[in-house]
Amino acid sequence: MARELKTIDISNVPELLRIVEEVRATNEPRVLRRDSEELAVLTPSPKRRRRTVRAKTKADYEAFRTAAGSWKDVDTDKLVAEIYESRRRSFR
Repeated sequence: MARELKTIDISNVPELLRIVEEVRATNEPRVLRRDSEELAVLTPSPKRRRRTVRAKTKADYEAFRTAAGSWKDVDTDKLVAEIYESRRRSFR
């Protein structure tokens, strides 16, 4: 669905760089126009938040290990049948 956009380095185009910095600072889009024709819309890029990855602790590893085999007493065929039955019934 989302496609990669082509990039243009504007480091050496001071006037365009000034406009881009203004859009970024105000967080308001601008229409680029030549005479009376609108050519493009310059919008601020959405801020991407970096997801911080927490270091795994000894307790994390222990919890992982204790979960091993926890489904051994579950009748998985019955569980799957119950899930499908639940999905078949509509509660909306």
